[in-house]
Amino acid sequence: MTPNKLVVVSVDAMVGEDFEFARTLPTFARLLENAALAEIEAVYPTVTYPNHAAQLTGCGPAASGIYNNLQFQPGEEEPEWFWYSSAIKVPTLLDKAKEAGLTTSAIQWPVTAQADVDFLMPEIWDTKRWGSEEALYRGTASANVFENHYPRHRDKITWAPKRTFNEFACSIAEEVLAQEQPDVMFLHLVAVDAARHLTGPFTPAVHEALREVDGQLGRLLAAIDAAGNADTTNVVIVSDHGHLATEQVTSLNTLFKDRGFLRVDESGKLVDYDIFCLSAGFSAQLFLADGLSAGRRAEVAAFLEEIEAEPAYRIEKIHTVAEAKALYGLAGPFEFVVESEPGVLLGADWKQRPVVLVEDSDFSGYLGNHGHAPQHGAQPVFIANGPDFQPGTHAGRRSILDEAPTFAAVLGLELPEAEGVAMTGLLVPALAPALTSAAVSV
Repeated sequence: MTPNKLVVVSVDAMVGEDFEFARTLPTFARLLENAALAEIEAVYPTVTYPNHAAQLTGCGPAASGIYNNLQFQPGEEEPEWFWYSSAIKVPTLLDKAKEAGLTTSAIQWPVTAQADVDFLMPEIWDTKRWGSEEALYRGTASANVFENHYPRHRDKITWAPKRTFNEFACSIAEEVLAQEQPDVMFLHLVAVDAARHLTGPFTPAVHEALREVDGQLGRLLAAIDAAGNADTTNVVIVSDHGHLATEQVTSLNTLFKDRGFLRVDESGKLVDYDIFCLSAGFSAQLFLADGLSAGRRAEVAAFLEEIEAEPAYRIEKIHTVAEAKALYGLAGPFEFVVESEPGVLLGADWKQRPVVLVEDSDFSGYLGNHGHAPQHGAQPVFIANGPDFQPGTHAGRRSILDEAPTFAAVLGLELPEAEGVAMTGLLVPALAPALTSAAVSV
């Protein structure tokens, strides 16, 4: 039997505290009334790409391979993000759906560039590598979306002063839902996250962004309805992380440079390093140079102990990668994970002062940020409506790793590599017998 359709919309950075205002908006009010709900805890670090990979795989960074937004490219002014689907080390829900003969779509969803998806417009803005916007999308999107949808909506992309894809993504998704009617769609909308970065976690600008997203969600629901699929489509609103107010920046690479563990030339360009900080917002990953002697490694470790002990730097803990994997399921090609106190951004710029407070004249970062340990602050959302979800149910506090197995259950698929379990308490009883015991959670 063909499963009901599934549309998953990530409203990046939406949190439970937004519900009060969201209920004053027409589409959110409709979606929140009698929805199946859960409060979601993100994976660490609480940044966009590891969590969106988790929503497709049910796996944390150690298994998925997506441990940061950014790849480790020391010295690059603009390191590449984890754009490409090939970076994910485990099968995704989109892979499994395609294998099962379902039609798939991903619009502006992270880590999907060049994925084997039927209707694809990935999140990627690497025009530097590709040379132009047109070449970028020709090389990373599906040919049908590039040829049939991109030309009509390319003018909705704003590249400067800030990259904006919200309206572009919604317009393409709206058309694909109406015309191609895929069985599975994943869509990423970023307006709320952008507002929180620029103005802080809870501001009037965040309400305006929610209002914008509400209108876009209304258009998506109208497209589903116009295609005659309203009664057979599950619509799930998710998010990936919350935000905390930025209080200070601690620039670890500056500290490494000042102590001689990172070396630059007269122009300030990186020459080489013994240890290098890759920022993940309110956390960081530390990489050691290949071939470092045992003596130099010991010196680095001693300096990290100094940093951790200095109150001005506001470092909660510096974990070894083994400790981070055991605590948070976080591992990768780094040796240490730095967990800051909430609100302390761990900067990678070695030209900045070691400590800059948000009220200082040379502070230049975002007022809202994330990347913090997932237990802190406001939490992501899970709002589900449709024929396969029980209205008015609540699963309580759940891991984001449970989302992909839940989606798999709705689609009649299996994700054996997933570390999470299906939130069966949100699903209609008829789905439960189809689930294996390994994928069931009451």
